[in-house]
Amino acid sequence: MSARYLTPIQKRLMVLEAIVLICCACVEARLVYLQVWKHSDFKHMASHQQYIQKQVEASRGNIEDRNGALLAMNIGLFNVSAHPDQMDDKTRDAALLSHALGMPYYSILSKLSENKQFVWLARQVPYGYSDAVAALKIDGVDALREQHRFYPDHEMAAQVLGFTGMDNQGLGGLERYYDGLLTGKNGMMMAQRDARGRLVSSGDESLKVGKDGLNIRTTINQTIQHIAQVELKKAFEHFKCKAASVVVMDPATGEILAMANYPTFDPNSFSLYSPEVWKNRVVNDEFEPGSTFKLVTAVGVLEEGLVNEDDKFFCENGAFKTDYGRTVRDHEKLGMLTFREVFGFSSNIGMVKVGYKLGQENLYKYCKKFGFGDPTGIDLPGEATGKVRPLDQWSGLSLTTIPYGYEISTTPIQIVDAYAAIANGGMMMKPYMVKDLEDADGHVVKAFGPRKIRRVCSEKTAQRMTQMLRWVVQHGTGTMVALPTYDIAGKTGTAYKFENGRYSSNSYVSSFVGFVPAENPKVVIYVSLDDPRGIYWGGYTAGPVFKEVAKRVMAYDLVPGSYGTGTTNASASAGGLGAGVPKDERRVPSFEGLTPEQCKWLAVSSGLNLRFTGRGERVVAQSAAAGAPLMAGDQNPDNLVLTLGKPEISQAGGLMPDLRGKTKRQALALLSPLGLKVNFRGEGVVRAQYPVAGRPVNSDMSCEMNCDVPLAGVSKFDGGKS
Repeated sequence: MSARYLTPIQKRLMVLEAIVLICCACVEARLVYLQVWKHSDFKHMASHQQYIQKQVEASRGNIEDRNGALLAMNIGLFNVSAHPDQMDDKTRDAALLSHALGMPYYSILSKLSENKQFVWLARQVPYGYSDAVAALKIDGVDALREQHRFYPDHEMAAQVLGFTGMDNQGLGGLERYYDGLLTGKNGMMMAQRDARGRLVSSGDESLKVGKDGLNIRTTINQTIQHIAQVELKKAFEHFKCKAASVVVMDPATGEILAMANYPTFDPNSFSLYSPEVWKNRVVNDEFEPGSTFKLVTAVGVLEEGLVNEDDKFFCENGAFKTDYGRTVRDHEKLGMLTFREVFGFSSNIGMVKVGYKLGQENLYKYCKKFGFGDPTGIDLPGEATGKVRPLDQWSGLSLTTIPYGYEISTTPIQIVDAYAAIANGGMMMKPYMVKDLEDADGHVVKAFGPRKIRRVCSEKTAQRMTQMLRWVVQHGTGTMVALPTYDIAGKTGTAYKFENGRYSSNSYVSSFVGFVPAENPKVVIYVSLDDPRGIYWGGYTAGPVFKEVAKRVMAYDLVPGSYGTGTTNASASAGGLGAGVPKDERRVPSFEGLTPEQCKWLAVSSGLNLRFTGRGERVVAQSAAAGAPLMAGDQNPDNLVLTLGKPEISQAGGLMPDLRGKTKRQALALLSPLGLKVNFRGEGVVRAQYPVAGRPVNSDMSCEMNCDVPLAGVSKFDGGKS
């Protein structure tokens, strides 16, 4: 039919058909575009909406002691999150969540009211809370499990282990130093979610296989660590120190068996403590060591053949004005001493004169040989290096200070390593904290072992130095450290603190370092007390900590005694004051009011053997009167019988001992357990005292000591400040 014969209705239908055909063509073209050209894009969008990549957290490695006891581990905690845009009734949901989580209602409501698609409601909550949240079945609220670090022994080796943050990252100690190995690598999996964004299932396909962190087996011995911490805490509290540290090291290998600081903290709740407490003072703190540094000067002159043990030095009766105008002082007025006695009685004047013989170049050489001014390389973060100025920066005054431990700064771990070198026959070992790294199946991935650093002196010099260190404990400033069955080699130290641009007259760092048994060293122990109150000499503050740790460690390791069965140190060495006093001048001490342990200490310095009878905490009677002369014939196993009982006293305290004839050091040692305030008048030995011997006393009382006769020689001296 010709178009001119089309009716108007037919024309309109044709136009409509054309429009419909064009529209269908457009729709089909659009479908082709969407289904063919944009297929991959929409497939990706659908997959993104339906599935989500879920991170599979790697397990952080455990930290164990040398015997496999867990020191740091992981426990499962939960994080509660919410998608506010998916929640219908936030007011109701906030009330339910508040009850389930034990959190304030308005705190939760404010988080749900934020204009965010995702918020954390609670982090690291226990399973019970997450289970209560899951039971509510609130749309848009999830409880996701994550690992949390847990330290089962709480304060055990806290500064050594360190701690982890909210995201389980290492923030201190071994946790920080080995963080990359402990952390491992997270994996990745696909998880399916519904239209509201809730996780409904996990796919079986791993996009990325994760790897758990390595387990660390440390050199720490949990039992020895516990012993060290208990004894350190006692001293810290008794002497009211600002801080205290202890280290126990195997000198043959460099393994650290124990390392502790006080005050300490619980790494499970580290944020509740001051950051100052987190610091590991053993490796992070620098200080002038004082008399413990005299070892370096002594080794130098012995190794160079410049001085023998019996060479004599005049100690100027306590004050020595050097050529540079500086006056060096001793803690007591000392006269002519052998080099052995200079070291044993810790004479600063004597050590300056020894230092003159050694000279600046040799002294600097031995400072560097012992590693001072350089890091030891111990595997702990933030190790300080100490400071030894270059030789061209030394002045004429340097030889009047450095030989006895001033004008130089060290760290405790450097001092420990120096004495360990002598205990190891002159060979210095690198100190280390980790024995090996193990995977999750217990296979050793990497092992660490002993590493020699350098020889600091010959084996012969080390043996000679060991004998001098033994003399310190048997006859010198360290007699309070002597054990009845083990021979100890050690050195006391009492250093003035440098504060506000000058040396303080009443603030000290008191220390003792040594090894036991002296003839076959198993451990080196270092103890440091920062600013002890009352008595402050190293031998009487840090020394007893060393003694108790050494005694308990020897018992734990079943180390045979130095003197054989039935023989004690008191009979074998007759150390202390008795070594320098003619036998016909020696007198029986007063033991009344003392504990058995205190009596044993005093017996060592008097050359007596004791026998106890009765029951009680303190001596109430003795078979020989105090002050009676001790003759040569009195040296037999049963020469003094002490009767134990309960003293008749009205308050907690004890009985005032007889201090007549005692030096200031001896008097303070006997009075220290009683907590008395002591005032000395004059110099020399005690001639009169108040209260008189035998009177009941307590810690609220003070006593007066009148002294006379300056001590210019060795014969009546029992140690000094160092």
